[in-house]
Amino acid sequence: MATMPKRIETHRIDTKAIRTIFTHLNENWLVRSLDERDYGVDLQLERFDLDDATGDFIFVQVKGTNDVFEGNVQLSGFPVDTLNYALMFDVPFFLFHTSNTSKQTKFVWLQKYVEVRLEKDKPKWRSQDSVTIYFPEENDLERNDSKIVDIIKREKLSKVGVKFLASYESLKLHSEAVLGGEVGVASGCAIVTEKIKKFSSFIEEYRNLVHEGSFVDFNTLPAVYQNIASTLKIDAADRETVQRAIAFLEGIKVAFLGQDEIDDFAEDEGGYHSY
Repeated sequence: MATMPKRIETHRIDTKAIRTIFTHLNENWLVRSLDERDYGVDLQLERFDLDDATGDFIFVQVKGTNDVFEGNVQLSGFPVDTLNYALMFDVPFFLFHTSNTSKQTKFVWLQKYVEVRLEKDKPKWRSQDSVTIYFPEENDLERNDSKIVDIIKREKLSKVGVKFLASYESLKLHSEAVLGGEVGVASGCAIVTEKIKKFSSFIEEYRNLVHEGSFVDFNTLPAVYQNIASTLKIDAADRETVQRAIAFLEGIKVAFLGQDEIDDFAEDEGGYHSY
């Protein structure tokens, strides 16, 4: 009798895990099909806000098990090659670890896990074949998928933040020139300020953390620069407006750049895990 092909047990377990994951996803998550199982990618998920697209995507690798989840969940033997692959992506790449017995799925954001945990706890992890992944208790897909939403939002903010910083540093440099009497560059400052105002969602995210300068003065800054450009002079009121607006934007910059330090502190205290 001819020998028939057999499924590898790990593939059978992972396939069952994927089916379990589907039951944990609420209606706002859409599973995008993969024509073939990509290297390291098992699922691509897109998030909707009811009927509205959000543009939020994540990639997922699934690791299933028939073991019961008890206490602090961990996954040993996770390939370093997969971690390096995840770091190549500019969108969040998650590991979903599912117990087919417990009907429970734990998750971690792999890129941030490398940054916050592995680089500190296992600085030579890249020379290993595999590592152990530890899942925070709150990282439960069915109960707390809102954390994934927050991670996606934060990653988007990070990308906008890089653009904000580039525009702000340019504005700061040329604003100093204007305050120094080079009023001819004020028209360029007005253009850059209008560009920065388009980052309104990003600025609003950090606005309440800023106690320096004036948000109101920032909003009037384009008109102030245009006035300086047209009159070729800067009076005391315009000077004060520019200074307070720049101080406000500097506060936004500091709040944004300080987020990593907050993450490190929270991780050290065990109060919150950013991954």
